[in-house]
Amino acid sequence: MNEHDRNKSGGDDCQIIEELLSPFIDEELNATADAFVRHHLDSCTKCMAKLDELKATVEALNELPTEATPENDLWPGIVAASPGGSLGAPVGVGGRKKWRMPKPLLIAAGLAALLTPAGVFAGMRLLNEPNHFDEEPLLGTMNEEGELMGIEAAELAREISEGIRESMERERERIRDRTRDRVRSDRDEHRYAGMDALIDALFDDDADVRVMAARALGDGDYETQEVVDALSRAVMEDSDDEVRRWAAWALGEIEDSRGVPALSYCILNDTYAEARRWAAWAMGEIEDSEAVEALSAALIEDESAEVRRWAAWALGEIESSNGVAALSVAVRNDNSGEVRRWAAWALGEIESPLGVDALSEMLREEEHNEARRWAAWALGEIESPQGVDALVATLSRDQHTETRRWAAWALGEIESPRAVEGLSYALLNDSNWEVRRWSAWALGEIEDPRAAPALSAALENDENAEVRRWAIWALGELER
Repeated sequence: MNEHDRNKSGGDDCQIIEELLSPFIDEELNATADAFVRHHLDSCTKCMAKLDELKATVEALNELPTEATPENDLWPGIVAASPGGSLGAPVGVGGRKKWRMPKPLLIAAGLAALLTPAGVFAGMRLLNEPNHFDEEPLLGTMNEEGELMGIEAAELAREISEGIRESMERERERIRDRTRDRVRSDRDEHRYAGMDALIDALFDDDADVRVMAARALGDGDYETQEVVDALSRAVMEDSDDEVRRWAAWALGEIEDSRGVPALSYCILNDTYAEARRWAAWAMGEIEDSEAVEALSAALIEDESAEVRRWAAWALGEIESSNGVAALSVAVRNDNSGEVRRWAAWALGEIESPLGVDALSEMLREEEHNEARRWAAWALGEIESPQGVDALVATLSRDQHTETRRWAAWALGEIESPRAVEGLSYALLNDSNWEVRRWSAWALGEIEDPRAAPALSAALENDENAEVRRWAIWALGELER
């Protein structure tokens, strides 16, 4: 990112490979990712050993009898306590339940007694949500050379976007046929007469008329297939930039998932940046996970910072873990501070532990104050202990007051005892009373007795009444 040096060791490749081994075994990687894994395994005995270990673990799990599944009254409790609220679903195979390896934290919730730690963590599946376009989602992280899983990020983005474009060409033909041969169904003619007139106006010879028709359809309460088809065709085919832009806006106002294919086509193909930007916004309004691939590709490859920014926002609105990889790439590498900031926000909205490394790196190296602030907030939303060290370092060294304040808040959300020393130091030494106040609150949330001396000292010596008040509250929490 920017001018910062990011010296990545060969171990990072091994970490990425370990995360891909489970989908590799299940033959779920696309051709590019599969080739990358095979190439790495040819020269890495460590990862090959991990692969063998994982295969043995999966085989052992597949040999488990059906009776090994927890009782019905116990299983919901395990699911509810697990991050994300779900465990890998068993698939019936030959009288047994064949287990797909879920994320390591979820395995630990219910199956820790059955697996070795190495086998669990080798079985991580990065991205596992269903995909409308039958393309593999973006995986991995990017290093300073711009390599994503050892592959050029732009090359991978193009591969994904080209697959979507092919699907969208077919969809465009279907929409063209439906709009050409529109059949008026038997409905209340007073309710839909205006809608039909607006659809006809959307194909008027005058571009200004078409713009007004698109705006009117977006403002109206017309959530019908005919309207979505007409606007979709306008988004993909209209010759006027402003018509395509307003048609994209209208689809976002209608919030119908049937508009996602046309919006995906727009964000990857349209030459008008404002149309692409509004397509990204619209997909965020619709909040359908089928938009994640197109948004991820746009976030990595679009030349417009505004489009990338809105793509990041939309991924945060959709809250699908499939967007974490592209957002992590943006956090580390995008040349716009605003894009990096919104990518950090989106990672916080998704709340996946897979984003912690990128956010922690952002806290250490990011120059944009607001981006660091949102990275701290995001780590607090994710609540992973993996972010504690970066947050403690930020609390003691960051020059931006708001970033330190949000770092203190985030440490209170995570509630790790490892943060007590850093929070105690900030409570007694930070120059800003807001940072000291939130440090006191965080110590109360953690409820570690080691915080008592610092809280007592703050109660006696801090010049700010709010800090003293929160020190009293925190001391009360320690006594519970």
